[in-house]
Amino acid sequence: MKRSILVLALCVGAAVLIAGRMSQLLRVHAQSSPDWPQWGRNSRHNGSTPAVGQNPNTKLGDVTFDPFASQEEQANGGELLVHYQAPLVDGNSVFLEFKSGTYNPNNWNTQIWNERAFTWQGGSLVQQWNFQSDWKPEESSGLGGWEPVFHAALSHGFVYVPGASGSIYKVNESDGSQVAHYTPFGNDATTYVAGPITVDARGNAFYNVFALNASNPWDTDVRGAWLVRVTPQGAVRKISYAKLVPDAPTNCGGSPCGSQRPGVNTAPALSPDGQTVYTVSRAHFGGDVAYMVAANLNLTPKWDTAMNNGAYVSNIASSTPSVAPDGAVLYGAASVNTSRGVLLKFDSAGHFLTTYDFGWDETPAIYAHDGTYSVILKDNHYDGGGPYYMTQLNANLVVEWQYKVPSNREWCVNAPAVDANGTVYANSEDGNVYVINQGGTLKGKLFLRRALGAAYTPIAIGRDGKIYTENDGDMFVIGN
Repeated sequence: MKRSILVLALCVGAAVLIAGRMSQLLRVHAQSSPDWPQWGRNSRHNGSTPAVGQNPNTKLGDVTFDPFASQEEQANGGELLVHYQAPLVDGNSVFLEFKSGTYNPNNWNTQIWNERAFTWQGGSLVQQWNFQSDWKPEESSGLGGWEPVFHAALSHGFVYVPGASGSIYKVNESDGSQVAHYTPFGNDATTYVAGPITVDARGNAFYNVFALNASNPWDTDVRGAWLVRVTPQGAVRKISYAKLVPDAPTNCGGSPCGSQRPGVNTAPALSPDGQTVYTVSRAHFGGDVAYMVAANLNLTPKWDTAMNNGAYVSNIASSTPSVAPDGAVLYGAASVNTSRGVLLKFDSAGHFLTTYDFGWDETPAIYAHDGTYSVILKDNHYDGGGPYYMTQLNANLVVEWQYKVPSNREWCVNAPAVDANGTVYANSEDGNVYVINQGGTLKGKLFLRRALGAAYTPIAIGRDGKIYTENDGDMFVIGN
């Protein structure tokens, strides 16, 4: 009996020690994880951080990452029709998309896309290394002049960088040296990485790919489309969108719909438990034949649900699924009925739940609090010239509060950020970065530069609360 009690005590003691060690390891992992490693910060793309953002008092840094911004604006009537990578932050290191080469309005391929690393030294950002990628965007004729996004991701000391022919590179975060090049599709020049790379807590990298017809890419059906996973050990697995959405119609009003494929700028998202991968799919010839799609972690199909509600997946938007703490999936779709688009909400089993009447080019942030959560998004009323709100919705997509931008200029953020206090960070076309308290009152703002016609850009926050935002081809760092 005493021996049994002693064994039990030893087991309990060991369990306590193990639990304590696991708790310590989890704390260390949380502290050592990158501050803002990917689109929407985490694999759920919910734009939330455990950090507390600094006040927007001072420009701490300014780095030009797109030297062609003025030429791009001139070529498009003053509009900057480009999708940009979010600043990726890991402690004192910052990683940016960086363009080089030359700019030709009739041929995007004269540009060169790089991933460039900077570090904070003596209060300034100093370049550490540059990795030149062979990635190229899809051909421009079917994209309304909107240049697709080149978007890397950080994971466990590595940078995953998009490459040519549906490939990705694994690069050392410390020095930019190439570790591996994963090439699931050979060297086919008209096979493209479509949208940002997503990384999960285990170090798996997920991304979308589709293959276009070389001579007539947008009026001829795609040659294939895939969701891809690369494990930390380099094992590659892929599944075709034809298998993910097997029952999609092939005839749309007497015309072919085209095969299912991802949106041009869509990143996969993961469930809170990391066991389900979400993406969106559309017919190549018709974005309104669209689906929310779920796959298991091993990339076997799980479910697909038609979007309906007048929603469609646009080739020129950067909207990506955002996953709530309860596993619900939100997607900011375009709409055939209004220029405002529509925000769709599905439960984790794929059942459609509800909508909010704005969703255009939007990856909403999610603020978890008080046993529930709120959804934060820009809320631009384009028809009639405003008003323009930053809106917080409850979990049922009912308005909790709104902040109206005083300049009556649209919010040009496509993925806002929210910190541990529920403070919201977003940039406006009036050239300011706004910091908004819970409840919808202004905490502060800082003018960067004129931004009329500027691109929609994401925003990021470091663990020290520095705010990383983009405006007119430059990255600005804002803080106390």
